[in-house]
Amino acid sequence: MSSALKLEVLNPSFKGKTFKFKDGLQLGTSEACQIRAQHPELKPVHMKMYFEEGKPFVEIGQDDAHLFVNGKDVVRSELRHNDLVTAGPIKFKVIDEAMISRSAHRIDSLLAEVEKASDQELLDFAKEDLFYRTSKDPALRTCINFVIPSKDKFIDQAQVFLARLVKNSGAAEEKIDAFMTCAKELILNAHRHGHKYDESRKIIIRYRDTGAVLSLSIEDEGPGFDHKSLLDSIRQKDAATSARERYLAGGFGGLGFQLITKLARELSYNDSGNIVTFTVDKN
Repeated sequence: MSSALKLEVLNPSFKGKTFKFKDGLQLGTSEACQIRAQHPELKPVHMKMYFEEGKPFVEIGQDDAHLFVNGKDVVRSELRHNDLVTAGPIKFKVIDEAMISRSAHRIDSLLAEVEKASDQELLDFAKEDLFYRTSKDPALRTCINFVIPSKDKFIDQAQVFLARLVKNSGAAEEKIDAFMTCAKELILNAHRHGHKYDESRKIIIRYRDTGAVLSLSIEDEGPGFDHKSLLDSIRQKDAATSARERYLAGGFGGLGFQLITKLARELSYNDSGNIVTFTVDKN
């Protein structure tokens, strides 16, 4: 059976090497294994890979082998895109190329929408009563761009304003909570990390309600950051480890970013890292 699934090695010595997932593939120290390595933690047949009803599975090759999927000790497990698999000392990331292709297409469309939105009217939250304007103009409840000073007072008020828009959008309660959690974290990141608490700077917020999906774009005036490395490290580690490493490196946000990657349907940055866009399904 053909598969678009690959296993990417995460160990530093062979980082980036990939194996195509195949029915009957085995990993261990034995010559019978197609993927072989010699290590005290590896058993002769440590892990087996196979398809069952068209779905990819891994399981231990013998009773004394230990296999971990996303940190959980398992005997057998179905594999999904971005799963982390550990067999003895070897760590793999599951990559579904079909998922990557679909995700890339969605993100391309999302960024195109953000680019289009950047040309639309930008309202000044500090000078205009947007609560009143959205109550009188239904179109603004689904598509609005506004700018706020990078100050705690206006950040709090902007969150209240966004909460009102989302609560009136018809989104499910848990999706409202997910959207507002992501919005709060990312707006605060713009103020704290993008602007280093510089209150003379501005934050641009672009809100969209497409009917099925809610999206928010937050743009700061900072230099940006290496978002790719940060998100890759967070997706490969638990929240506490990510937060601790960020703190020791002089930064924050490990727990916040870990939460955002779980709550948001899509999360993307522009190349420099000073514009972030996320989406949440309404139901």
